[in-house]
Amino acid sequence: MDLNRITSYSIAQKIDEYISFIDLKPISKVSYEKVLAAYLEYLRECGIKNPNRNTILAYKEYLIKRKLASATIQKTLVVLRGFYRYLKLNGIDEDITYAVKGVKVATTYKRQPLTEEDIRRVIVNARKKANTQKGKRNLAIIVLLFTTGVRSVEIERADIEDIDVVGNGYVLYIQGKGRDDKDNFVKLTFDVYKILLEYLEGRNNLHQKRNPLFTTHLRSGKEIRMKTAVIRSMIKEHFRSIGLDSRAFSAHSTRHSFATLSLIAGASILEVKESLRHSSITSTQIYSHLVEKMKSGTNELVSDVILGNKKGDKHEAGHPKD
Repeated sequence: MDLNRITSYSIAQKIDEYISFIDLKPISKVSYEKVLAAYLEYLRECGIKNPNRNTILAYKEYLIKRKLASATIQKTLVVLRGFYRYLKLNGIDEDITYAVKGVKVATTYKRQPLTEEDIRRVIVNARKKANTQKGKRNLAIIVLLFTTGVRSVEIERADIEDIDVVGNGYVLYIQGKGRDDKDNFVKLTFDVYKILLEYLEGRNNLHQKRNPLFTTHLRSGKEIRMKTAVIRSMIKEHFRSIGLDSRAFSAHSTRHSFATLSLIAGASILEVKESLRHSSITSTQIYSHLVEKMKSGTNELVSDVILGNKKGDKHEAGHPKD
C-alpha cells in the first residue's frame, strides 16, 4: 500500500454519493452521514488531504482518547469500512480500513434497571400529577413503558387504532426496531388499558385516521404527535423527582426494568426474549447474567471471611480479641 499516494477526488463529494448509494432507511442514512461528517471534520482540522491506513488508526486512537463509548467507536469503524469498500468497489481508492481492528464492545447495558421500590415511587409520583390531561398522558406512558418493555420510539409511532383485542385481552400493535410494519404487539393488562382509556377520554378528534396515541401541544396550541426526545425528557424528569439523576437512568431503563423484574419474578429467558422481541437470545441473556449477579452472595461471603464476620465467630467485626 502506497502511503504517499495522492487522493484525486473530493472526499465530501464521495460521502454524498455513498449516502445516496447505500440501501438503508432514512434514519440510518442520517446516522451514517453524521459519522462521516465527523471524520471529514477531523481530516480538515488535521490538514489531512490524502488519508491512508495510518490516518484511520490515528482517528481510532483519537476517538478512544475522547472517551467515547466503545459501541460508538465500533459503529464509526463499521461506517468507515463501508465507505472505503464502496470506494474500492468503484475503483476510486484503496480500502484503507483493511486489517484495522475494531474495539471490544461491552456485553452489558449501561442503562440501569430501577428497583421495584423505585418503580412504585415513580408511578405514585406520576399519579399525584394525573389531575391534568398532561399528567394523565405522562402516567399512561410511564405504566406502558414499565409493564410492556416497549421502546420510546415505539411509543412515538403508536396510533390509537393500534389498540386492539386479541383473545380475551387488550394489546397494542407496535412498529418495532428496524421494522417497516406494525407486525407485532405487546399485551396490555386491564389496569394499563384503564389508565390509557382515562387519558384518551380527554382527547379530541379521536376518530380521525392515524391518530397518534400520545400527543403534545406546541406553543401555538397545535396538537402534534409526541416525539421520542420529548418522551425521554419527560421520563428523565420523573426519575429526577425521586432522586434518580444519574446518567445510568434513562427512558431505556424502563425496558431494562421490565426484563430484570420479569426474570426475578420467574419468567423464563425465552419468555422475556419474546416479550422484548429480541432477534437473538444473546441480547436477552445479558439480563439473565445481571439478575444472577444481583442474586449472588459471593461478595458477602468473602467480606465475612476477611473481615471476621463468619457465622459462629465469637467476636464482632471491628472489635479486637482480648
